[in-house]
Amino acid sequence: MRELYNISELRILDAQKFTFIYPLRVEVTVVQKQDCTLQATFALLVGEYVIGEFTSVYDTIEKLLDAFDIADHEELFALVSDH
Repeated sequence: MRELYNISELRILDAQKFTFIYPLRVEVTVVQKQDCTLQATFALLVGEYVIGEFTSVYDTIEKLLDAFDIADHEELFALVSDH
């Protein structure tokens, strides 16, 4: 893989792929549904700008935390009210 240092070095040819790495922040909002499943909405942010969003359903909070390799005793949470 060749490393590029600025945009002028980038020449995209037909069917050529390229990858770039950029730091993202993920905000996860979880809502418990009537069937007791958890619907998690993931917002992908660069700075303060949301560049993508998707949802996924989990059976338990443990499965959601496991997806991020987060221990259930870590204090990473903030409860947000609708008010």
